[in-house]
Order: sequence, then structure tokens, then C-alpha cells
Amino acid sequence: MLKQMRLSHLVLGLCALVLLFSETLLPARVENHYKIVIWKADRKLELYEGNQLAKTYRICLGWNPMGAKQMTQDGKTPEGDYFICYKTEASKFYRFLGISYPGADDAARAFETGMISRAVKNVIDGFRMGNNPPWDTALGGWVGIHGYPTKSYDKMWTVLLYPKPHDWTNGCIALWDFEIEELFSKVTVGTPISILP
Repeated sequence: MLKQMRLSHLVLGLCALVLLFSETLLPARVENHYKIVIWKADRKLELYEGNQLAKTYRICLGWNPMGAKQMTQDGKTPEGDYFICYKTEASKFYRFLGISYPGADDAARAFETGMISRAVKNVIDGFRMGNNPPWDTALGGWVGIHGYPTKSYDKMWTVLLYPKPHDWTNGCIALWDFEIEELFSKVTVGTPISILP
């Protein structure tokens, strides 16, 4: 009995240490006062600074935009609450702001339908603010906000090939390059995003 009590106290103590130190091992979060709201039906992205609407952009979505993203290559843009989890200037679409899709809610729905295993669901659930979720599952990934294809943007006919609103991505949100540059300069990893139908 005494041995079991010592063991349980040891386990509780170790759990407390793990919780205490796990927060300090995470990347430092940058305080951000911006948030993004995307209205799919209206094809617009709203950038808020605090509670004030700072800018509205017209957007292009996935080539099959109605409904929430369910799986890789379905052409749908996700719906739900996410955050910017990745930023890069080295993109074939000029600039790329990665979105934390799939999130825990997406994983729960996919697990209930048998699309992913419990192990994959647990991995997705385990990601915290500021980390990339796994982008190689049946749910798809590498969803983000980006510019236009670098090779075509330099040509005068880009406007004819990719007029707005013209849904052409694989599920991402597309802006003109000058617009993604502006947005890219304002938001940070951790910026919240709500994508609404």
C-alpha cells in the first residue's frame, strides 16, 4: 500500500513537471492584434486590427468551394477556426501563409467516419498553437493564403487566366501578389483565422 502511494505520488509529480516544462519548450508566441475572417460565399477576406476592420480583399478559393474540406484533392476550402502556422516568401505562389488545417475538429469528424485512424487523430489533436499540423494525411494539407503562380504572374495575361473571383486553387485562398505581400507583412504565426461558409 505504501509502495503504491509513493508510486502514484511519483507519477503525479512527473506529470506536473512535464506540464510545467512543456509550456517553456514551446516556441515563443508573438503577441498579435490582427485576425482574419474569410467569407467563402462572398469571396472576401477581412483583416481586423483589434476589433476594427482594417482591410477587405476579394479572394479566389478552391475549384470546388462549396462545403467544408473533407479530404485531399477535393478542391474545397476548409471551414472552421484555425491560425497561421507557417510563413514563407519562398513559394511557387509568391508568398504563402500556412493555415493550421487539419485541426482537431476536422480530425474528430474524419475519425468518426473512419477516414483516419485514432493514431492520426491523436497526432492532429496534439498540435499546439504555432506548430504545423501533419499535412500528409487523408484530410489533405498545405492549405494557406497565397499569391498567384510565380511563373504566370510576370506575364500580362495573368489577369485573363486568373480573374477574381475565379476559383482555381486546390483549396487555398488566393490574393493578387501585391495583396498577399501587404497581408504577409502584417500577420504573424499564431494569427487567428475564421473561415465561414
